[in-house]
This record gives sequence, structure tokens and C-alpha cells, in this order.
Amino acid sequence: MNARRLLPSLLGLALIASACSSGPGSEEDLVSALTRDDTFSTDEAECIASAVFDEYGEDEDALSIISGADSFDAITGTDGVDGFDAFFGNAVSACTNR
Repeated sequence: MNARRLLPSLLGLALIASACSSGPGSEEDLVSALTRDDTFSTDEAECIASAVFDEYGEDEDALSIISGADSFDAITGTDGVDGFDAFFGNAVSACTNR
């Protein structure tokens, strides 16, 4: 994935807030948010969502931050999820370069 495509992809993650409930969102909610506006294909989004839930599925606090964020910065900032920026970048790269 080139840098030009990565930026809209990360911005697309901000749409999770509108796709998920007020509590921890589901894997399906994340797929829906990631496929909105054709940011990712369904296969890519399912792979990314699976990676996110494999990593954070047992951490209800992290999932609440991810699903309730109004921007990518809210997820990666000081009150966000530690290490999510690098994790998400790696997941995007792995899922889009298969």
C-alpha cells in the first residue's frame, strides 16, 4: 500500500465511531466502517478487523476507545490505545499486500 492510500485509510478508521455502538463495537461494525467509501475491499477489511480483534478482543477498554473515537488521533493519542498506530499500520500493510 502506498503512502497516498494509507492516509485515507487511516482517516477511514475515524468512521468507526459512527458505525459502532457506544460500547465496544463488533468485528462486523469495524468491517462496515472500513469498507465505507471503498477505503478497503471487503476481504481487506475483514482481515484488518480480524487482526484488531485478535489483538484487542479481550480488552474491552481498548475496543471502547477504538469504537467510540471521533478521529484516528483519539485512538492513538495520550488517552488512546498504546501502540495502536504501529499495530494498525502493520495490519493494513499485511492485509492489503497479500
